[in-house]
Amino acid sequence: MKIALFGGSFNPIHNGHLKIAKEAIKQLNLDKLIFVPAAKNPFKKKEAIASNEDRLKMLELALEKEEKMEISLFELKRGGVSYTFETIRYFKRKFPQDELFFIMGSDLLPKLNKWEHIDEISQSCKLVAFRRSKEINKINAKKYNVQILKNELQEESSTAVRSGVFDYVPLEVNKYIGANFLYAKEILHNTLKKYPELANHCVKTAEFAVQLAKSIKYDAKSAYYAGLFHDIAKKVSKENSREFLSNFLTKDEMNNVHDYQLHQLMGHYWLKHEYKITNQAVLRAIKVHTGMDLEMYTLDKILFIADKICEGRRFKGVQKLRELCLTNFDEGFKEVVKINHQFNLDKGVVFTPEAIEIYKKWMS
Repeated sequence: MKIALFGGSFNPIHNGHLKIAKEAIKQLNLDKLIFVPAAKNPFKKKEAIASNEDRLKMLELALEKEEKMEISLFELKRGGVSYTFETIRYFKRKFPQDELFFIMGSDLLPKLNKWEHIDEISQSCKLVAFRRSKEINKINAKKYNVQILKNELQEESSTAVRSGVFDYVPLEVNKYIGANFLYAKEILHNTLKKYPELANHCVKTAEFAVQLAKSIKYDAKSAYYAGLFHDIAKKVSKENSREFLSNFLTKDEMNNVHDYQLHQLMGHYWLKHEYKITNQAVLRAIKVHTGMDLEMYTLDKILFIADKICEGRRFKGVQKLRELCLTNFDEGFKEVVKINHQFNLDKGVVFTPEAIEIYKKWMS
């Protein structure tokens, strides 16, 4: 049989990986292509990586309907840094009578001569490189008899997915990412890379939300991610926010959306439909975190408090207010609402009848 090995972090697997795999099967006339997820890639030692379990599950979801593709757990079970020569030796022992291919990106060609035991690798299997750019290192390609795949240059990348571009992954992988809050911090910091102070506020909100949750024995994980993502859409323009929201709200509903509500609604619907969070409590808390609601559930209150008095918020009495919220949650919430109400009055905010009713309920 003709068997190809496709190694990598797959952090996460994306549509580009699948396109390359299909091209390799077609152009090399393969009987089987084996994805070999790495426990730790020696060339990506600083990359924040999802757990072995999560990366494996995403691979399984992506390959569910692919007959000639399968997954090997060799490197994951072995652990540690993965080196190609060790993987090749393992598969040569496993498939002694078969023709082996090893698939890699053309961006690795310039340093191919620095790979450990590269001569052994090139003699044990056929090296195949898929194009990552128009430039190919012909010296090493020739030296190690590397076959170049005739593939279209791919725009997809795992880095882009970890930054929030979910069109690059299969739907089931997207759902898994959102359901498990994968790459949350990377998505936050990439989205707010021009606004580091706001990103830091989100992190501090998440941290204080966890303290509040633990003080009342509420789910700390939900509190953390509600805090982390609550302001992810705060810097989106009013025009772009309204355009995005029009995909989910009726015309009448849009007419009733006030500007101060835009970022909480934009964040809610982006996280629900793009990132695909399934935690309804988190989505709900983000949706009402600015102006509250006549019905406020526990996480709604946790996020409202954390947003207003987390580390970084500075006003007279804030530390005592933090202590109150951590020792008497309900009384603390009421005090935070009162202070927020007065703060808005001092700013000259003109409250809508709905907002007046909401504040009246939660200050009493």
